[in-house]
Amino acid sequence: MPLSFRDYRSVPTLVLGLALLATGCSADGEGHGSPEGGSRTVEGTNGSVEIPAEPENVAVLWRPTLAAATRLGHDVAATMGTPGESGQGLEPFLPPEAEGDELDVVTNSPSEEDINIEELANAAPDLIIGVQTQTGTQAEMLQDLEQIAPTVLLEWQGTGSWREHLEEVAEVLDEHERAEEAVAEYEDAVEQAREELSGAGTDPAETELSLVRLQDESEIRLETSASFPGQVVEDLGFARPDDQLDPEGGTDFVPRSYENLDSADGDAVFVLTGSGYPEAPESFSEGIWANLSAVQEEQVFHGDHDVWGAASYYAAHHIVEEVTAALTGETGPAV
Repeated sequence: MPLSFRDYRSVPTLVLGLALLATGCSADGEGHGSPEGGSRTVEGTNGSVEIPAEPENVAVLWRPTLAAATRLGHDVAATMGTPGESGQGLEPFLPPEAEGDELDVVTNSPSEEDINIEELANAAPDLIIGVQTQTGTQAEMLQDLEQIAPTVLLEWQGTGSWREHLEEVAEVLDEHERAEEAVAEYEDAVEQAREELSGAGTDPAETELSLVRLQDESEIRLETSASFPGQVVEDLGFARPDDQLDPEGGTDFVPRSYENLDSADGDAVFVLTGSGYPEAPESFSEGIWANLSAVQEEQVFHGDHDVWGAASYYAAHHIVEEVTAALTGETGPAV
C-alpha cells in the first residue's frame, strides 16, 4: 500500500517536533495533508509512495540527484554538501549560473549520508528524494525522513548510474520531456565534439585515451570504461588502454602502484586531481612520469576530479568540452 500524506506525522523527538512547529507543520501531520493539486503514486526502492502531483519544495539527499533535479527545472529546498567549504562543493552538480552557497545544506559532517534531520525539517520539503546505496544508510533512516515528507529512495549503483538516475528522477518529478531534452542536448554536444576532433585530425577510434586519478602518495587509479568519465570518453568514441577496459564488469577503477605507472600510458593522458587528493607533479617531464610516451609527445593534460567525478549531465558536458579543447589544441598540455 502506498503511504498516505496523512501518515507523515512528527518524528517522536523534541528536536524534530520543534522544527516542525517552526515551519508551520502541526504535530498531527496537518502540514502534509493532500495538496490542492492532488497526488500520484511513484515507485522507489522503498516501494510505492504517494507524493504531491506537482511537488514545489523538493529536498534531495544525493549530489547527483541535485544535478538531475535542477537539470529538470526544479528548485531544490535542501540538499547534501560539505559544511565549511565555499559552495559546499556543489558547483559541479549545478547549472553554471547557480550559486552553491545559496542552497540549504542539511549535513552534519562531510559524510553525505549524515543528515541533519532538524535542518531538513526546517526546510519544509513537500517531497524528499534519497538514494539506496550499497551502505544503505538512508534506508536505515527512512522512518525519520518519511515523518517529514513523502520520501522516495532511488537505487544508486555507482558513478556509472548517472544516465539512469536522471530518468528515475524524471519519473518521480513527472518531467519526462525535460529528461528527453537533456539527453538530446548531450548527444548533440557529443556529435559536435566528434566533428571538431575529426576536423583537427584526431580520430577518437584510433586514439587511446588514458584517465588516471592520483589517489595517494603510493597509488594511482585507472578510470575504467565503466566509470563516469570512462563512459563519457567512450561516448566520444575514444579507444582505451587495455588495463582500463573494465576487466571484471562494473569496476569503476583499477588500482595500480607507481611502480606500474606504465599501465597509465596512452596516446593522450588526463591526470585527475581534486579536493583531498595529491597534487599533480610540478613537471611530468621529470622522474617516473618522464618515461610515458604521452609525456614525451606532450599529450598529458590536467583534469579536475571534483568535476570529472561528478556523475551528472552537467559534468559530462564539461568533460566533452575539456577533452575536445585539449585534443584540438585549444588548450595546451600540462608542463
